[in-house]
Amino acid sequence: MRLSSYVRKAAMGAAAILLLAGCTGEQEVGGTVEQAAERPASWTNLPVRTGARDVVHRSYEVRITVKSLVRGSQEDMRGRAWTRSWGHGPHYLTFEVTNTGRKKIPAVYMVDSNFALNGTDWARGEEVYVSGGRPGGVDLPCTDTTPKTLAPGDSYTTCVTYALPEGVGVLSLTHNADGYLDEGGAVATWAVEGGLEAASAGLAEPGDIARVRWDAREDGILELPATLVSVRRGSTADLANLDLNLNENERRGVPYYVLITYTNTGPKDLYPGQADRVRLLTEGGRQIQGKTPTSSTRRSPAVRPTGSPG
Repeated sequence: MRLSSYVRKAAMGAAAILLLAGCTGEQEVGGTVEQAAERPASWTNLPVRTGARDVVHRSYEVRITVKSLVRGSQEDMRGRAWTRSWGHGPHYLTFEVTNTGRKKIPAVYMVDSNFALNGTDWARGEEVYVSGGRPGGVDLPCTDTTPKTLAPGDSYTTCVTYALPEGVGVLSLTHNADGYLDEGGAVATWAVEGGLEAASAGLAEPGDIARVRWDAREDGILELPATLVSVRRGSTADLANLDLNLNENERRGVPYYVLITYTNTGPKDLYPGQADRVRLLTEGGRQIQGKTPTSSTRRSPAVRPTGSPG
């Protein structure tokens, strides 16, 4: 097990908002709501909470309301063309987009590209495109009804299909500001109830020992015992006094301090080089790499063999 897994559970409380459930079989057609094909019994409503988030989409102010999320069946795709291989399960996300700003939004379909469906395996689901069926997609399980543009105050409701490997649950849905998965950027999160527990199942607790791989250069790859001691939340004010290479968004964030103990069980001194291999995993599905001081005067002490003096 990699050391990064130890950081996951302690990092989870950073931003827990609870995602949304259900999926309708309805779509708007010409200003009316038309019922699609009867919903199969194999569909499963994910236990989530509905809610709206105000986000920024390429400088445009947008409100996104997730209405439902349903796990479908591979049988839904039989006889249809879709951009995923057999063995992945479709998930149907229905949401509403409202232009809350003062400018018309061109190419509003790009709002979809800022979404990510995060699996309990910490990987992002793939957005897929389904074709076939009657005109307007009335008999498709999920139909994209996004308009070309969106005027101030206008809204639309649409559905997007994502694919996750069979057996993988949903951890959360996220919308990343301006479409970039920036470590310090603004992220709106809807977390699926039970997703965090499923993603954390089987992870080691602080204080447990794992063996991590260490590149000892001429001595090859070694495995050393490593223990996660603590993960502590700091404050934004701390960043002004830390000698770290941060971008503008990161300087508005909140630091987390991760303390790890490595034990050298071999006969030779080893020099630390593991900081860039540790990731802080968030409920929003992001894997954030650690930062170390950039000062040229910083020195890394050797990790001496167990029981050696000094």
